[in-house]
Amino acid sequence: MWALRILTGPQAGQIIELKMGRNLIGRAPQCNIKLISPGVSKEHTEINVYPDKIVITDLKSSNGSYINGIRIQNGIMRLGDKLGIHDILVDVIPAPEIRKTQAPAPYYGGAAAPQMPQPMHMGMPHQGMPQGMPQPMASANAGPMPGPAPAYQPGGFQGLMAKAQDYLDRVALPGVYKLPQYAELKMVLLGFVVLFIFSTTLLSMIPMVQITRASIINESKRRAASIARTVATINQAALLQNSYSSLSTNAAESEDGVKQVLIVQQSDGMILAPASRAGTTPDLPFVHSARREMRPQAVEVDSSTIGASFPIGLFDPNTGEQSVKAHAIVLYDIGSLAFDDGRAISLFMQTLVIASLIGLVIYFFMYKLIEYPIVSLNAQLDAAMREKKDNTEVNFLFPPFQALVGNINSLLTRYIHGGGDDGNGANSFVNKDGEAENLVQLVGFPCIAISREGRIIACSASFTQIARADISALQGQLFKAIPDVALQQNIEGLLIRTRENMRAIHTDQLEFSGHLCILSCQAISSTGHEPDYFVITVSPTEGGS
Repeated sequence: MWALRILTGPQAGQIIELKMGRNLIGRAPQCNIKLISPGVSKEHTEINVYPDKIVITDLKSSNGSYINGIRIQNGIMRLGDKLGIHDILVDVIPAPEIRKTQAPAPYYGGAAAPQMPQPMHMGMPHQGMPQGMPQPMASANAGPMPGPAPAYQPGGFQGLMAKAQDYLDRVALPGVYKLPQYAELKMVLLGFVVLFIFSTTLLSMIPMVQITRASIINESKRRAASIARTVATINQAALLQNSYSSLSTNAAESEDGVKQVLIVQQSDGMILAPASRAGTTPDLPFVHSARREMRPQAVEVDSSTIGASFPIGLFDPNTGEQSVKAHAIVLYDIGSLAFDDGRAISLFMQTLVIASLIGLVIYFFMYKLIEYPIVSLNAQLDAAMREKKDNTEVNFLFPPFQALVGNINSLLTRYIHGGGDDGNGANSFVNKDGEAENLVQLVGFPCIAISREGRIIACSASFTQIARADISALQGQLFKAIPDVALQQNIEGLLIRTRENMRAIHTDQLEFSGHLCILSCQAISSTGHEPDYFVITVSPTEGGS
């Protein structure tokens, strides 16, 4: 027995057992499975459980039924598939009661154990539980089986990404999706562009200010060191002659940004110039640091001041080295080079205007890129309904849009060829996707079905092995999503040749893991003029394996 597990919506986590035969899903009281969602029709979908398969049928609901994201009228559901009933996602699992209370007897070749219905491959019947199903332990005196193990919660970076994705899906994106309900879509897009422009411009000012400040500090150090060197050079002769009254700092003090200029004696740290402070000892840590260093330096004293020193000395014939007698000290104001708040605001506004002009151009092209396929598809749909055509196309490499075009073409086919009032329309209409899926499962070789728009309708498990991809990664995508580039190109060539001559089987050859194989392509058409879909098989060459 099987059960329906609700994955999203207000009833998420509920598990409802399915009965054999018809299971009606909807909001009406008479439904076997009642779903709480305003978008679900009163009688939305039915699930028919058979001994060998589970069939999903949409009951002409307003918002549709989907298998793995593809809208269907009817289709076969397999283990691992996700069924979308409007905005509620469900899947089929073994009934919990069976797994908890029953211990399966050992299998000795009698009746097969219950299994998830899967179509049979020609020449390759499946026995036992399908791959991926939990296998119960066979024991003659086994007790009740424990319940299902808790879901694996990845840790580290993957766990963080999973939580972020869950938050986006449950909280952030539903709010974003509601914005176009209150404002026109182009205004919503414009709002996002304006927000991006303003935030980017504002954030760009942070590194700009840091870089500017670093440049100002370096320039302040250079200027302070230059002034200190000039003071030392001018006063060196008078200092060596001990003519302290001739020492002068007036020229340096008149320079822009200079806070203080001192000539400090090396031996006791006493100020020699300017004359107004001569004979005093400065209470400046930088002065004591300069006397210890005995070499030119320029350092950042605090956030607004640069300190520079230059030693003044004479040659000592006894030691043969330069003897330092005093130091020229300069304290320089960093703010004299920095631009004020008005200039900073002006720079921000200029950057904002430039970014806005570029952003508006990008917004124009982005909006047109969104508008064009919708307008084009609407015009084609209008012409198709007037001229009784069943083909629309928009060559955009966007899988959801290609799936939409495929569903529209299916509806046009039904409208044109099966829309009579005599009651035969429903019988004359065939669900091509379901037909293609069944056909792929009947073929014993690796096989893939591709719609005339290039969308992958279905592919067998053996095909995904040679294509080196998962079924979930290919289903509903364009065939160019196949990772094997050589296989992708061969398929493209076969499709072109088959469109030119739909009545013939077209072949090509390709090597897989050192084995030469034949690719065969056949068009399936209900009208004889346009293909409904293509079936491509991969088989070994004669004598190969």
